[in-house]
Amino acid sequence: MPNKVWADYPFPLISTPALNGDIPSLRLDQFARSATKMALTHNVIIRGMNSIYLQCENIKPEKAAQFILYCQCWSEFIQNHHACEEVAYFPVIEKATGEEGLSEGNLEQHDAFLGGLHEFDEYIYNVKPSEYSGKKVLQILDSFAATLQSHLTDEVVWIMALSRFRDLDLAAIDAHHRDYVRLQQSSSRMIPFLLTNHDVTYETGIHAGWPFKQAALAEIKMDTTVGATLRDFWLRYICTLVHRGAWKYSCCSVGGKPRFLEANRLLRSQSRTFEESEGEMEMGSRDRLQRPERVFTR
Repeated sequence: MPNKVWADYPFPLISTPALNGDIPSLRLDQFARSATKMALTHNVIIRGMNSIYLQCENIKPEKAAQFILYCQCWSEFIQNHHACEEVAYFPVIEKATGEEGLSEGNLEQHDAFLGGLHEFDEYIYNVKPSEYSGKKVLQILDSFAATLQSHLTDEVVWIMALSRFRDLDLAAIDAHHRDYVRLQQSSSRMIPFLLTNHDVTYETGIHAGWPFKQAALAEIKMDTTVGATLRDFWLRYICTLVHRGAWKYSCCSVGGKPRFLEANRLLRSQSRTFEESEGEMEMGSRDRLQRPERVFTR
């Protein structure tokens, strides 16, 4: 059927250190755990970017308001993520290692795509649904998407390279960063965006409980307490109701299971089959692109 379009291209997802690795030993490696959590977060951004890229030209006028909101949440997720890194992650690592400027490359990469992201925001926060243009969204996205994807991959490699600082307590820094991030997240916008763009089946499902019921690399037993179960239910099935029209464009269900993209399903004539995705990709009048291989970061 010509409606089976996934959000795993054109921008490659990031493999975690767990891929083809010895998970029991990796659980003991704080650098592998930290890099895994960062890769999973970055994959949420990449899946969101792919879902916008592949659907933006197929949005019907009556659905534009919901898709515009989805695009806004993607941008908010990115900006919150990078703002939290610049306040509660990078400077803390530099202080702990005593190496000033250690994260300068990451900050420079942030600056490299922020101009394009700000242009994206200028359009997506001001356009009227009746005047929405998918071609305009695609044009803006094309100006910075590849740079953003490269940064998201490079940062995971950078974290693994921190292993040269053997006395660095990265686990404690991660915990501090996690607590700071949670204070900044919106339970009606950013958290639903995260949960509906985190594939619980990714890498054979070893990250299924991340981020709220289980840590990266299954480093601790799944939290099955009543409190954790209720929290997971609240976040997935109640908080997602507020803007449920927007999450139709996410690449996963509220339960985290991957699904075919909504706008492409509705416009079957402009879609392509999953089997065809192994070859060339065609989106309307777009040039044909070769589907890239998944990026490996180990």
